[in-house]
Amino acid sequence: MLRGASIVATLVALALPLAAGAAGDGHTSVARESSLETLVLQRINDVRAAHGLGRLTASSGLTHAAVTHSRSMVVNGFFAHESRNGAPFWKRLKTFYGPRTNGWTVGENLAMFGGARPDAASIVASWMASPPHRANLLSKLFSDAGVAILYDETAGGVYGGEPTWVVTLDVGAR
Repeated sequence: MLRGASIVATLVALALPLAAGAAGDGHTSVARESSLETLVLQRINDVRAAHGLGRLTASSGLTHAAVTHSRSMVVNGFFAHESRNGAPFWKRLKTFYGPRTNGWTVGENLAMFGGARPDAASIVASWMASPPHRANLLSKLFSDAGVAILYDETAGGVYGGEPTWVVTLDVGAR
């Protein structure tokens, strides 16, 4: 299923850091890759600059939303934009990054990688190769972003007990 290949899912936007095992959920092998998150946002901004677009600013609200979702997916063994309870992604984002104006908009990109640790270039390249992901990365609508990358050496559920990296990018503007 994963074994060295990457799988990417997408949804087109509608125009707290957590310590490993902190929730007491028995998933002590889950680790957050904060340094890689920073590199991914830098790489996204490099790509945006190359396309004449403004930078995305790191948002604590969107980062918290991304970390919460990546952790939920890894711990509960699913991979989807919808929350575990079936709620659409935008409702989850609204909890952490609510509207301040009538122009509120959000989007989300997900990726998962099996095996070796991906680098920022490969994560962003996988999204750029997918038209809906690319549209989110290059949208003039978005000004803020939150990135979360979690790793579990024995991820269950859809990950089949394999070493897995789960990446969530939440973008928005308000």
